[in-house]
Amino acid sequence: MKTLLFSLLASVALIFPTLAHQEEETVFYTYEAMDCMRRQKCTVGVDPVNVLDYYNDDEVRTILTNLNQMGVKVYASNPQYFVDDYHALYYADSNTIYLNKGYTDEPEMFIEALRHEAWHAAQDCMGGGMHNSDIMPMLAWDVIPADVVQDTFDRYGFDPDTVRIEREAVLAMTSPWMTVDALEACNSDTPIWETYPPPKKTWSYLYWNGHVSYHDGI
Repeated sequence: MKTLLFSLLASVALIFPTLAHQEEETVFYTYEAMDCMRRQKCTVGVDPVNVLDYYNDDEVRTILTNLNQMGVKVYASNPQYFVDDYHALYYADSNTIYLNKGYTDEPEMFIEALRHEAWHAAQDCMGGGMHNSDIMPMLAWDVIPADVVQDTFDRYGFDPDTVRIEREAVLAMTSPWMTVDALEACNSDTPIWETYPPPKKTWSYLYWNGHVSYHDGI
């Protein structure tokens, strides 16, 4: 009976691995694992991305430098902290980007994931600043190419709020320096919505939260 109990406990330990510096057990490849990483309870295999490692890549270095100025931290994390085929995540509540090492080892995939998630950080800035967790669209719908919109539908489904946010990041992901421009606008002395004229939905949000006045127009 003791042998059977030991075997059962060993099986449970394999399913619920306990990591160093982790305050609670979690199951890998689940939303629970992503949340554990977000809350910085799971830290093994979650490594800070160092800008000094990219001194020979101007775009990556500039993105990371601007993110640091915005207070956004960037980590490269083991695949077991992500659900399915998630390549990367941006958490607006903690201003943190996590890149999935399983998909971002190749330089091209790394820069695309970084551009995509850093664009979400710029959208966070568009939502009134980095102090809150409101992500808002930055571009008018008619500047997004039709093939990018279709790609967004294929990736994320047809929820309109998701598509409004993700179609911009999908465009930025394959557009060199597009994300850099947005991040630099966030870090400038001018509010980002004065550099990027906000779409109607975003303007309404900014108006009702006191960031723009009626006379600023749409």
